Amino acid sequence: MTGSIQHGEAVDARWLEVFSALASAPRLHIVALLCKGRMQCQEILEEMDLSQPAVSYHLAKLERAGVLVKRRIGTRNCYEIDSRVRRLIRMITREEK
Repeated sequence: MTGSIQHGEAVDARWLEVFSALASAPRLHIVALLCKGRMQCQEILEEMDLSQPAVSYHLAKLERAGVLVKRRIGTRNCYEIDSRVRRLIRMITREEK
């Protein structure tokens, strides 16, 4: 995902994927958890009121959309928010009109 959204420009299809992936309460919960920093899959699972397959499904959907980056650390998968999406989140949460 490159570039930024400018007023009057056509929206890049990749941003549509990001917003589509975020249009879910469980996925927004995962993103909120990861705003605090990188987490292992097991840590995310412990914070969610969902089964392991359901959490894995939501993590995969966020990863495919480019919202999350998965890194292998030892034998564990860790997730963090993609830097471009993190900038978008900061921009949105700073807006207080």
